[in-house]
Amino acid sequence: MAINELTTVGSVWPNAQLIEGTALEGSQSALAIGSSQVENLVDQSTGRFGATLLKSTNLLNSETAARMNVLSDLIALCGQPQQSQACYQLLALTNSENTLSAMTSIARQPWKNAGALYQLFQSAYPINKASQLRPTATAPYLLFQPKSFSLSLVFNGGGALGLGKLMFDGKGSMWSGTNWMPGSQSGVVNNIGGGVTHFGPGGTPLSPAISGYNGQGINGVGWGTGVSEKYAWVGAFNNMVGVFDLKDSKALGPATIDKEVGQLQGVATAANGDVWIADNTANHMIHFPGGDYTQGKRITINDLQAPFGVAIDGQNRVWVSSSYNNKLTVFPGDAPDQAKTIEVNLGGRGVAVDSTGHVWIAQQSNSPQGALPPGAKMPPNIPANAPQPKTIMEEFEAGAEYLLTNPNITQTGMVGLISPDMEVVQQDIAKGTAYIPWGVTIDGNDNVWVGNLYGQSLTHICGVNPANCPAGKTTGDVIHNYQSGVIQMTTDVIVDDAGNLWSANNWFDGDVVINPTYRGRTSTFGGGQGFVVTYGVAGPVQNPLMGPVRKPR
Repeated sequence: MAINELTTVGSVWPNAQLIEGTALEGSQSALAIGSSQVENLVDQSTGRFGATLLKSTNLLNSETAARMNVLSDLIALCGQPQQSQACYQLLALTNSENTLSAMTSIARQPWKNAGALYQLFQSAYPINKASQLRPTATAPYLLFQPKSFSLSLVFNGGGALGLGKLMFDGKGSMWSGTNWMPGSQSGVVNNIGGGVTHFGPGGTPLSPAISGYNGQGINGVGWGTGVSEKYAWVGAFNNMVGVFDLKDSKALGPATIDKEVGQLQGVATAANGDVWIADNTANHMIHFPGGDYTQGKRITINDLQAPFGVAIDGQNRVWVSSSYNNKLTVFPGDAPDQAKTIEVNLGGRGVAVDSTGHVWIAQQSNSPQGALPPGAKMPPNIPANAPQPKTIMEEFEAGAEYLLTNPNITQTGMVGLISPDMEVVQQDIAKGTAYIPWGVTIDGNDNVWVGNLYGQSLTHICGVNPANCPAGKTTGDVIHNYQSGVIQMTTDVIVDDAGNLWSANNWFDGDVVINPTYRGRTSTFGGGQGFVVTYGVAGPVQNPLMGPVRKPR
């Protein structure tokens, strides 16, 4: 086994949240994830880059390799007596006593002092005027100052195209339903649906290419992926619920439901094992008591329209967003007839509950009325008198066309914060950064992460406890907005047990997503390609998500 500066960087980042001094501390699943992800960044037998990083999708489309080399060169400063002053600067900038602590600090807060760290690299590895290169630095190195030293890799295979919602099981494996089939020319107008993908803790595909798992007649999955103690669940576009055994991935469904349902979206599991699924086009909720997939019950809830995201709090209340109106619906899990609503902005998507019972919701407009800039064309699914779209793809098409035909709109959407008492605390969180925000998740520090679709970024927001945020940040402040060439149009972010952030590349080329005619060489560019892991940036959690976020045991 080779031990050098590069293997140090590659070993620290996936385990950054688990490092305590010189030891690794975490749950069995956390340690499995952290250790198995190292090989994607570095080959510990040779001391060089790992095979996943060397794939063209990562090497050519991200700064990850160059950032790792700069970080390695910073570590090397402390092994050169003539660079002792530069080594002291590195330790001072990271408030550390040694290089392991320094790298751990950078990995956890990769945006902190990024400019000063890069300037230290530049001064310690000067340019040779004759060659215009930094001869003592490791190439490739960064030519421009980075916004952060975060490291991200994209993973493909297993049928992963146009992933909507990501979920972890209790062993660190990731599950996600796919909008469309890889290799197809699918978009919101013409499409071939995908199945279900399954990846191991190290990002290895366990489901087969091209279709992923199926065996139940699934024809495309949107936001509808959930995990309970025994099963993975997907709410499909073709009016059915797919169910898979977590032990052997065997197809067990379709689930049995007592009445007909429409096209489905969000899935959530309560702490008591109940599973709730949003019937997006027929305006119902589907309830599986105790997670029994043979006992599905369709439930009608007054004034519920286009239910989309679903989350369940510690009181067993079910919180449901609407993709059609400006209502957030809340009802007791054992008394759905007692539903209440909260007015939020139009275009509700992801919903998440933190450990204090506060609820965070992604809203894709800046107003409950959907106010638009002067001259903007109103999309057909927003006016109060317009009919609700009959299919999920019609809704997506309307939203995409709206932005395509209104190029003067460069920002819309923000995040809302609701108290456990169902009062709106803040409504305009991340305004200016958010651009069609979609998925929301809570990490083990009760801070918030948002998949920013049109912003093509992962947005980190200070949660309800500012003590867990960087100095100067308070509830609702954006901590950092992560971007990379491998991060495409993102619908979801989730945190694994080791504190790494996984995000869904849902769309790739926004123009090709609206595909009434052949698009030539880009005709297969509608669906987002795989998913991305951004290492070491979030507070670890305990998966699977059953009820509100759980901190590690």
